[in-house]
Amino acid sequence: MKHCLLLTLLLSLPAAADEAVFFRCTDAGGNLTIQSVACPAGSEQRIQRISAPVRAPAVVDGPPAAPTTEHTMPPLPQAGDEDSGLLDSASLRPQTPAAEHDEIAPPKPPLPEIYQCIAADGGRYLHEREPAPSRCESLALTGLGGSHAPSNAASCEVVRDACEPVAEAQRCSSWQQRFRDARGRERFATPDNQAAATAERARLEAVLAESDCPVP
Repeated sequence: MKHCLLLTLLLSLPAAADEAVFFRCTDAGGNLTIQSVACPAGSEQRIQRISAPVRAPAVVDGPPAAPTTEHTMPPLPQAGDEDSGLLDSASLRPQTPAAEHDEIAPPKPPLPEIYQCIAADGGRYLHEREPAPSRCESLALTGLGGSHAPSNAASCEVVRDACEPVAEAQRCSSWQQRFRDARGRERFATPDNQAAATAERARLEAVLAESDCPVP
């Protein structure tokens, strides 16, 4: 390919030219072009001169002309010759650096267990620890003989809700739902509870971010 390109440029020169001048232009992106005029502004320019063959004069009527000295074409540039000014098409393409191997990040740990709890009134909620926190349910008091107990008397029974661990397949969605609930409480928190609600939302967000479950 490079031999054909050089031969075409040489044959296109005027017959009286003694040498051919080529301009090697390298732009800011490293792309190389070879042309017969000066390089545009902002390009790196290198000038290469190559002796061109001289054509024999035309034959006219009359006695045979004396034999002329044979002119031979200059040797064609070889691959790897930087001063030749002509490169093959493969050399003209911008070279791209070898792709670096992407480092494989270590897998993130799974989420901790979370529990589905059922309250005494049948309501369901998610809880992170087992067992669920206890609560005290008030008891009705009566005095001796069935009379009403004093107004300052009170009693309660300590109870715990029934909780079961969520299956691993649903663990991610359960933690995401717990995060959404905390985000909603933060949004509608009163000024007195705003700091606590924000801290709880941030804690749950960090739990998701450190695991293989995305933050919703």
